[in-house]
Amino acid sequence: MRVLILVDAQFARHERALIERVVIGLADEGVHTQVILPKDRQLEEAGFDLLVEPVWYADRGLALTQRIRANQVAKQIIGENDNGTGKIDIVHVFGGAAWSMGKELGKILEAGVVFEVWRAGLADSVRGLHLDSNDRALFSLPERAFETGLEQEGFSDRVHLAQWGASVPASPSQILRDDKFPSIVLMSSGRQKDLSIAAFDGIADYLDRNPEIMVFANLEIVERAGLFERVVARKHEDRFTTIDRSEDRRDLLLRCDLMVYPDTLHEERTLLLDAMGMGMLVLAGNDNCIAPIKESKGVRVVERPIRSCWSSLLESSLADRENARELGMLSREYVTNNRRSPMHIASILDAYQRLVSEPQHVKAD
Repeated sequence: MRVLILVDAQFARHERALIERVVIGLADEGVHTQVILPKDRQLEEAGFDLLVEPVWYADRGLALTQRIRANQVAKQIIGENDNGTGKIDIVHVFGGAAWSMGKELGKILEAGVVFEVWRAGLADSVRGLHLDSNDRALFSLPERAFETGLEQEGFSDRVHLAQWGASVPASPSQILRDDKFPSIVLMSSGRQKDLSIAAFDGIADYLDRNPEIMVFANLEIVERAGLFERVVARKHEDRFTTIDRSEDRRDLLLRCDLMVYPDTLHEERTLLLDAMGMGMLVLAGNDNCIAPIKESKGVRVVERPIRSCWSSLLESSLADRENARELGMLSREYVTNNRRSPMHIASILDAYQRLVSEPQHVKAD
């Protein structure tokens, strides 16, 4: 089986680890993959660890030129005069901005298309694809709760659950050791500015009382929520570090003790899953659509997403380090049993086989 992994710029920046795991996991199952990335998006130096060099495509241009751009990609993949040996079976699209390009490639290559619905809001984009009965297409969901929007659009028969997986090392992280200062990762998209600020202010209040804490925050939350000005105003510059290109520093972030995750945007992030798999303590906003937050007994969910509650939750968590370690291990156990990468790969293969074995798809009424 040959599979194209088509990625948009936002997804490539935020989920490089997932793309790499999918490529390696599929290769272990005998599937040949080719990753296709957008050019001129500052991704050339991102350091993707892929089995073969990626193909670069133009993701910007008039809608009228999209088929031309898709044909250019197809020629790079199968050549000008293919004799059938280069047949592509599946185009797997990661990132909503690449959906229309993925559909076009599927038509040109006569391949099935898997659209990754990595956040619930992408369901609103489904109608724009204008799928018909001749389109062999599925929507791959990392969370069952995301299915609601697709059902409302009449695509319940095209839904496939493929829950993302984490890397679970043989040994857990030894969090909150007595011989080092505690460290916190503040991780968020930053698009819910008020919630991001509330989480930061709660952390800053704790820092006022416990200045030995180190805090790392991804660039998105710092920029979108305007956090650096607040860091300066609170005089915490020496304890606060902004992490640009957090995918490049994932190993650093996963060596921290605790993750504060205020997002409630119904988005999947492998960094959250990896933190849990490492045995880190996770303090999270309440998001009922994200099963690891909802189901894990190790994740502490803030009572209310306000400044005082974040500060109180952080205070109580770090006051009892033994309990924090136990909670981290419960999260690790949850990921081990429910969200390991091999489980994700098996689910993806099921989706591919479903498309390959069904040449025609009857659209739901």
